[in-house]
Amino acid sequence: MVLKKKIDLCISFLICFGQMFYAQNVIYKSSFPVEVSAESIFKGSLLNCENKIIYSTNNFSMYAVDKENLTVAWTGDISWRSDNSPSLYKNTFLQSSYDGYFTRVLQYDLASGNVLKTLDLHTLHSIPYFIGSMMYVTALADGGKLLAYDLEKNKIIWSKNIGDGVDFQPIYLKDKIIAKTHDDYWIDVDYNGKFLSQKSNDYTYIDDEKVSARKGEFFTHDQKEVRKEFLKKNKLANKDFKIKLTNNNTFLLSERFLTVIGGNLKIKLQLDLETIVPAEEYENDALSTILSIQDDKIWFLHQNHLIHYDFRKESLLRNVYLNNWRPHHIVLDQRTIWLISKNDGQLYKLDFEPNEKLDREINKQKAIQERLRCDLPNPEKAKAMKAAAEKFRQNQK
Repeated sequence: MVLKKKIDLCISFLICFGQMFYAQNVIYKSSFPVEVSAESIFKGSLLNCENKIIYSTNNFSMYAVDKENLTVAWTGDISWRSDNSPSLYKNTFLQSSYDGYFTRVLQYDLASGNVLKTLDLHTLHSIPYFIGSMMYVTALADGGKLLAYDLEKNKIIWSKNIGDGVDFQPIYLKDKIIAKTHDDYWIDVDYNGKFLSQKSNDYTYIDDEKVSARKGEFFTHDQKEVRKEFLKKNKLANKDFKIKLTNNNTFLLSERFLTVIGGNLKIKLQLDLETIVPAEEYENDALSTILSIQDDKIWFLHQNHLIHYDFRKESLLRNVYLNNWRPHHIVLDQRTIWLISKNDGQLYKLDFEPNEKLDREINKQKAIQERLRCDLPNPEKAKAMKAAAEKFRQNQK
């Protein structure tokens, strides 16, 4: 009975300790007129700037929140809603807006929210890449295009018709762009818009021009094509996954696995995410995204769990459960979490670390844990201590 009570106390302590360690403090909650309904699809996105968070809401508006004083710096009506974040360019940003007739990309001043110019583009469909005033991006402009746009001259310099490849993120290298077209073909284009030949027998047609191409589902950081056979072999076939490239690795985040691919398609890691998140916590429409990768560590969101993982040591560093907010979009900003909640559509700022009081309690409980270590008492040691205490009392008489 003593053993069972001791074990139960230890288990209860560890559960409580874990819950305390991952508690989060709400520092800010917005009160924007945002509607959330089970009958409609919710959309919204965040842009993290130097001193502001730009929230493009489900109610076709934008709000700029000052990070320090947590006040609304400015608001704007864009008559447009999207899950794609605005694109930051110097002290401006690019965001689509609907004027009642057409959707256009507008350039806004970050400080005031004022419109600076209207671009000759309908919508941006990938994360832009900037060289000076030149923007390289996939966009809708009389069809799906890969294009170069001069923001100072406000005009398209060159464009290539890539069809449904417009929805895939190109790979921007030092001397070329790798972009997806149709039927899983990928082409190489230099920054002047010239098609480049490839070591491949495959080809496709772009704007009636025969173009050398390679075929694959996507390309890795070292320009290796990933085909369906590779995905099937590694339990990734017919799965949706997020892709992020670094200089040395390719990261895939799917419903079940975090996969790290090294050079020459070598699998470095395939982490079964059910070892971190129990299957009973799965939510069908939960946001899944890779947030950042630094050195050997990755931050990603999976099933409302914000996870920090060392993929070289294969070690879980932190697991923050955000189920109270069910993030629709999330941004990490040093020790702060900014997110849009699916529950109410509001913007939240959460303290990334426990508060001071909680931190003291954690350290106290950790010290107790180190001292107790949930070990059973030593009967001989207890007997000796009892005898010593009795002897001390006798000597005091």
